[in-house]
Amino acid sequence: MTVLMTPFVLISVLAVVQYGLAYHARQVVAGATQDGAAAGARRSSSPGAGAGLADSLIAGSAGQLLTSHSSNASSDGNVVTVVSTGQVIQVLPFFPSITVSASASAAVEKFAPQGSP
Repeated sequence: MTVLMTPFVLISVLAVVQYGLAYHARQVVAGATQDGAAAGARRSSSPGAGAGLADSLIAGSAGQLLTSHSSNASSDGNVVTVVSTGQVIQVLPFFPSITVSASASAAVEKFAPQGSP
């Protein structure tokens, strides 16, 4: 009985670890994307600067957790949107890899003098 249950228990534990890593990676990517959108929306900044910040934050925070990652930014003049994706490392070799992604938007800062509409 033990011989039959051991592989099942080990695979179950590894699956829990895999999805725990994916959850953590998603939280890191989401936080970095939000910071990147806020940075790209600053008055003297650009959407590219926001994507660069998101990439550097992901690399610094989840460098060993993700096998690859990328961030892209776009702007319509009023809103900056940063989208980041990453591939989570595999603990279970025969299961498909997990991709995490996050998107964040921020309004572009604009100076409006007091009393103007």
